[in-house]
Amino acid sequence: MQVITFGMLEAREGQGDKLKEVIDEHMKLFQQLPGLVHGYVARSKGNSNKFVVISIWENEEAQQAAMVKLSSDPGATAGFLQLMQLVDGQPDFGNYVVESITK
Repeated sequence: MQVITFGMLEAREGQGDKLKEVIDEHMKLFQQLPGLVHGYVARSKGNSNKFVVISIWENEEAQQAAMVKLSSDPGATAGFLQLMQLVDGQPDFGNYVVESITK
């Protein structure tokens, strides 16, 4: 079954564009990982500092292997730390197993 992970983040005031750049760089790393079906970065229409980052994985094993690989990559770790410094408050991260799909 596919797995969806997401992060809901809000940049510190005036840091929305910088946060978007860091997220985009992080997503480039995701593109290289096996098992990624899709990755999305969405910006709020009402608040340019708010983002939702979504990744869809072929299965739970692929998603977990990707997280292990990224956590051992110094560039990915540095990028994540930079991202966290730009965020206002605590991001909301989630991990869900897809149980049904509607087209």
